[in-house]
Amino acid sequence: MKIRERLTGLITNKHVAIIFFILVFGLTRFLFLGPDEINPDGVNWHYRSQQFIVGLKSGDFERTYQHYHPGVTLMWITGVPIEIYKQITGITTYDQFNFLAFNTVAKVSVVAAQLILTFILLYYLTRVVGFKIAYFSVFLFSLEPFFMGNSRLYHMDILLALFVLIGLLISWLNLRNFSYKGTILTGVFLSLSFLTKSIGIGALFFVLIFSTAYFANKKDLRGLLKYFCTILGAFIVTTFLLFPALWVRPVYYMTEIFAESERVGIRKGHEQIVFGETTQDAGILFYPLVLLIKVTPFLITGLALCLIKCAKSATAVMKIFASKYSNPYLYLAMFYLGYFFVMIYPSKKLDRYMLPLYPFLALLAAHGILRFYLLIKTTRLKKIFMSLAIFSFTLFYILPAVVDFPYYFTYTSPLFGTAESANRIIAQKPFGIAVPALKDYIIEKYGGEPELGFIDTKPMKAIYSNSKVADIRINGVSDYELLVLGINEEMPEKVLKSGTRFRKDSSLYVNGLEYWRIYVKEDK
Repeated sequence: MKIRERLTGLITNKHVAIIFFILVFGLTRFLFLGPDEINPDGVNWHYRSQQFIVGLKSGDFERTYQHYHPGVTLMWITGVPIEIYKQITGITTYDQFNFLAFNTVAKVSVVAAQLILTFILLYYLTRVVGFKIAYFSVFLFSLEPFFMGNSRLYHMDILLALFVLIGLLISWLNLRNFSYKGTILTGVFLSLSFLTKSIGIGALFFVLIFSTAYFANKKDLRGLLKYFCTILGAFIVTTFLLFPALWVRPVYYMTEIFAESERVGIRKGHEQIVFGETTQDAGILFYPLVLLIKVTPFLITGLALCLIKCAKSATAVMKIFASKYSNPYLYLAMFYLGYFFVMIYPSKKLDRYMLPLYPFLALLAAHGILRFYLLIKTTRLKKIFMSLAIFSFTLFYILPAVVDFPYYFTYTSPLFGTAESANRIIAQKPFGIAVPALKDYIIEKYGGEPELGFIDTKPMKAIYSNSKVADIRINGVSDYELLVLGINEEMPEKVLKSGTRFRKDSSLYVNGLEYWRIYVKEDK
């Protein structure tokens, strides 16, 4: 009878919770997925994935190196389904008419991979902190609007965030209770992190350095060698198996990855507009501002409650630091704080580079909210707290999920007022958001396929006649009828000095932002 009751409780609790999560995940990820945006990096990855598969099929394995990121996991995840789609449909080349179909296949593949990885993460997180906190934290970061928006992109940041945390969790579990299977899995997921983005190598360094300190503290050289060599061996084997370019010239391509990462990521910089000033290096305050603007007040409140709970007892805090080798929160905090400070140094700064922090911040927030609830003594106060939590959750998660759909990428915290107010602090990037909608708008309003001028031509060229899309920084003003500027883009100097005047004729708004401005030539 007891076994039956336990099974019933399991079905009515965990299974229902998981089914509910799948439903919410599907509604916020898969609907309107293909035509919501075409980001310029995604256009590049379509080409790179094709070349990756061509290299595999032809035996020209050097083609599997396409970029310094290196994006190998992304090319496996999307290149194979696209190749299958090509074989089924007989459509073998990209053009303006079938690009959205290929884009949908690629993005559905990425989102499906994210769903699988999220469940793997939930499994290991449950083993570390228990199901309630694990489930709550996974639900929180999965519903963070900016996280959702990036998960709908054909890109790598969400994959990196999931691979890294899974690798760290498995490493923690097997640090304390060694098993070859688990430690090999650690090396596999740390390799997948690196094969997604080169910055993922930092997770491997952290795990190996921490484990060295851990076993040195225990004076267990044999344990260190077993753990260290198993992880490193699994990392190397996985990296070589999944990255065929290394079969040909391993030293050259590994050197190329890190050399290019240093050149582009650290020295080259990336243009940002912060407080109205254009800069190539946004400075040390950029990422703190990003987290304040792009994280929901609900999550920030949860973090505050976590800090309050920790600070409530000086003894508890001392115990946490005294048990530095046995506290999973401290283990993860050391890595993520290190990641945050490392990312401040490079001159190239982008808001989405903070996405790997979201799962950890959600874990702290979930811990803070649930533990704070348990500290409340009276039933009446617990009911008030729960009511406030449900109201806040609805306000900061459910409402944006409905109102901002499907353009969650544009999310800004209501703490900064309107989206326009937040945009004046850190300028929003166009990043191909609503480009398919922009195309439909232009054709409907201006008729036919007028010649267009853009600063970033890649997104529109993917679904429009190539010959009718010009780069306004290079082409003369006679090469286009309409000039289109994305949010925060300025009229290029070449156009201003051309002698031809353009008048703003209409705009396409996205979630309260004047996202695309359309200009027509004024008659002389």
